[in-house]
Amino acid sequence: MSNFVAENTATVANSVGCGQTDPDSQATLDCLRRVPLELLSDKSVGLARQARPPFGELFFCPSYDGDYIPDRPSVLLRKGAFVKGLPIIASWVTNDGAWYAEPTIQRMPPFLSSSQRLLSLYPVADFTRLVREGEQATVQYYRAAQINRDILFTCPVIDFTWQYAKGAAETVRLYEMNQTKFGPVFQHMGVPQWRVAHLSDIPYFMNEDVAAGGDNGPAQRELSTLLSGSMAAFAHTGDPRVSRGQTFKDWPTAYQDSSQAALRKDYPEALSLNIIGGPNGSGQATTTYKTTSRKISEREKALSWEKLIERCRFINSIQEEIGV
Repeated sequence: MSNFVAENTATVANSVGCGQTDPDSQATLDCLRRVPLELLSDKSVGLARQARPPFGELFFCPSYDGDYIPDRPSVLLRKGAFVKGLPIIASWVTNDGAWYAEPTIQRMPPFLSSSQRLLSLYPVADFTRLVREGEQATVQYYRAAQINRDILFTCPVIDFTWQYAKGAAETVRLYEMNQTKFGPVFQHMGVPQWRVAHLSDIPYFMNEDVAAGGDNGPAQRELSTLLSGSMAAFAHTGDPRVSRGQTFKDWPTAYQDSSQAALRKDYPEALSLNIIGGPNGSGQATTTYKTTSRKISEREKALSWEKLIERCRFINSIQEEIGV
């Protein structure tokens, strides 16, 4: 059980004069409750951004105590200890990990005991094509960003939905957001290498423009109409395709082989998802663990570069080491 969150909480307590006693004590909690909210918020956000630039994410994150939350989520999923009977849509964004890597990084230091095996699944040669003149981002940056994305976002989503499909026998759908309205904003901020970064799907999901110079052209608004319409349809019917309004009509279930033989496996052999936006347009794509003989689309060729199943098989096999 990690002390990461407890240690960060103690750091905040010390910064506002509440660190004279055991950080887990009632006295520390009472002291924190007497601190003005504005001061406590400023200190918490400031320390989080200092420790986890640029936005301070993951300074405070969910943790389990063996009491209220009895175990790691991955363990509870495998025990079937979750609410069943609900259709699921889950997602990630193409460059979800872009915020969390240092653009000038020159080498990947070991950060897990399994780092050597992990890094072998992300050969440097896979990422050279992403380097662009003028972006001030190294090939190792793109490699690190992809690893961050998979560990923090993509592989947990695949694991959760696979375990849910196995344990609840419910319809599961996935999407990858491959377009952003934040491109001009990122350019202005000096971080064009973020590309389709974390949260890029939210303006489409909410059918809203991005202020301060966002890309809000007709094509973007059309995509917003489709995604927000699909989400509204899903909330109403459990199916993102079914609506009198505009929706994505071509949205496959994630795990199309629902046979008992397939569901007994630890990891899926194939997954299908809706790719939303990007140079190959929106639509369904399937990726497989083993090489397929069927003809694949340009969208699927682009998706195959991510090596989702191969990489997530390994990442989801070391969940205890990662702590999820």
